[in-house]
Amino acid sequence: MPHSLSIQDLVFTWSKKSDFTLRIPSWQVGSAEKVFLYGRSGEGKSTLLNLISGIENRYTGSIQVLGQDMAKLSQRHKDAFRANNIGIIFQQFNLLPYLSAQQNILLAQRFRSVKPASQSQELASICERLELSSHLLKQKALELSVGQQQRVAVARALYGAPSLIIADEPTSALDTQSREQFIQLLLDCAQSSTVIFVSHDMSLASHFDKQLGLAELQQQVSDTDVA
Repeated sequence: MPHSLSIQDLVFTWSKKSDFTLRIPSWQVGSAEKVFLYGRSGEGKSTLLNLISGIENRYTGSIQVLGQDMAKLSQRHKDAFRANNIGIIFQQFNLLPYLSAQQNILLAQRFRSVKPASQSQELASICERLELSSHLLKQKALELSVGQQQRVAVARALYGAPSLIIADEPTSALDTQSREQFIQLLLDCAQSSTVIFVSHDMSLASHFDKQLGLAELQQQVSDTDVA
């Protein structure tokens, strides 16, 4: 199975004066796999996602995303690669409050070089599955409930059919029932995409193909060391 993500000998440190170091000897995520990554607050989960998506660049080792060595891309090309290939669901959703729900969904499309063949058809299909009505799509983000904002954030991540979807603690503001519904909705809509879902809430882990702790990931020995 081809890998959507392959990490080898990754080392990240905030600064020479910082005690925080993230070390991942080896990690591979297969195409279309759904991975639940858990860990304590401050352990480095969000930092790892920023490294994978090319937002954070200070590291040694190798990070390959969809076969692309991220270190070989300029920042401009990393931004373009992320826009074309990665959908991100942020913990706080990161919607622009005075834009409509639809404008927020389409915002990332401005930075993509590859446009959907039928933008209106794809948008309509995603919004139907996420129960985003035409009336709701016209409302400003600040007028939406938390649950509605969350569905808009998911629609934005799914739009353009990215090969990799990254979700960073997106259920932290929801109650138990809403969290379960959100996870099921996300996975149903992202069946052909690889999903890396980060959370500290272990009650959600059973929905995913694989469950992995960040502490465990950092302790793994690389295949080359085993050999």
